[in-house]
Amino acid sequence: MNAPFRFTTCRAGSEAALKRDIARHFGGKLSPAFMKPQFITWKVHDPAFRTPPSLSPFARVSGTSLGLCKTIDELVDFACHLATKPVRLHVFPRLTPEDGVSAADWQRIDTLAAKITQALQQAGVQCTTRLPYVDGDLILDVIVGETEAEPLFAGWHTHQAGLHTEPGGLPRITLPDEVPSRAWLKLEQALAWRGWDKLNLRGQTALDLGSAPGGATFSLLSRGMNVIGVDTGEMDARVFRLAETQAAVFEHWRVAAGKIDLPSLPQVDLLLCDINLAPNQVLPMIERIQRHAHVPRLILTLKLNTPALEDQACHFIEAARHIAPAPVFATQLAGNRREICVCAG
Repeated sequence: MNAPFRFTTCRAGSEAALKRDIARHFGGKLSPAFMKPQFITWKVHDPAFRTPPSLSPFARVSGTSLGLCKTIDELVDFACHLATKPVRLHVFPRLTPEDGVSAADWQRIDTLAAKITQALQQAGVQCTTRLPYVDGDLILDVIVGETEAEPLFAGWHTHQAGLHTEPGGLPRITLPDEVPSRAWLKLEQALAWRGWDKLNLRGQTALDLGSAPGGATFSLLSRGMNVIGVDTGEMDARVFRLAETQAAVFEHWRVAAGKIDLPSLPQVDLLLCDINLAPNQVLPMIERIQRHAHVPRLILTLKLNTPALEDQACHFIEAARHIAPAPVFATQLAGNRREICVCAG
């Protein structure tokens, strides 16, 4: 199944960071071939070169390019030559708003996906939707443009631990009006990415560093978790009301994250961090807490607000591996801006 081109999708605005990251790690082996907003293909200069499952933390999806398809029949032809094993069909839009793909756009995508599924089955291609995903599952990626006139792009990848299971890495979560901040969206996407949204978290305790005004805390309280929010800023009043409604405990510790009184911490089941500081300032705080609390699950948002910080992303992810419980995975979620999400445990 080797092919001379690979493809990547990414968030709007991260194309340059993605190109620099791949050049740094695969210079001489891969070079940019074709680019549209949130989408880049790569020429493979050595056909024997085997790329990793994910080319970069800035790439939401990575895979092998099959090419452009003007019709569903052309797409089916590609799929028929792909493999004899069952495939998972992932159909998703190329352009993805940071606050979530609209219901109307998903309806358009779902209608197309149903037509493609029917055509694949009529051609004898086995499609599967069984759960859970397992390593080695073959995924047929179909990327949809802005208009019906734009050709479909087809590619494929094999599932591995840490990769998204939602098509395009796009869980169907949009930012509701009633939550205090976008941190709600990022946390919900992180939980969906790792499958932790299926866990029963009720009664467990979360430590939310950089909690104000309360988007992530709001998400956790809605799941029945008790939350310690650490921030010198004000928390939104909706957080306190929700805690009462859920019969959950919320405590607001108005101190800097680096000055937490560690002996005062109860047992913590989930540690969140979304502090607007550079990773080299935040990671030592996490390490200090972990030495004391040994939290089994971490969700860290690493801020990469300059090209220099973006270019150190892999260094920061590696540093996180040394202080966080295994396994450690990193990706740029659809709702992230100039950030990387690291999930550990």
